Amino acid sequence: MSALNQPAGKGQTMIEVVEVAEPIAEAAVNGISGIMGQSLQITVIGMVILFVSLLLLWAVMEILVRVVKDPAESEEAEAIEETSRPTFAILDDEDLKIRAAAAAVASVQNYDLKKQVAAAAAGYAKGKQA
Repeated sequence: MSALNQPAGKGQTMIEVVEVAEPIAEAAVNGISGIMGQSLQITVIGMVILFVSLLLLWAVMEILVRVVKDPAESEEAEAIEETSRPTFAILDDEDLKIRAAAAAVASVQNYDLKKQVAAAAAGYAKGKQA
């Protein structure tokens, strides 16, 4: 601590200048470390809450998956599945051509052209059936 003494004259008082840089610096370091400590504590608490809630959510989902299961497939379901399989028939050339024409009509995007192709396919099919 240093003091500057000025001569006291008429109307003047003695001014004492105190060196305050050292206490201010010390207070700043202590204050910053205190703030950093608090912020780290808040961060750790937030992370713990986050991960605990994630684990809790995971546990609830696991319990629900184990409790609500799909029922076991029975023999009746397997029999129905076997009978519902498609059977393939051997088609002759005429049926294949008719199906190809129908596919061509379905794939055309232009409405007017689609009408013309449908009319041509219908005429072809009628001509071959007669």
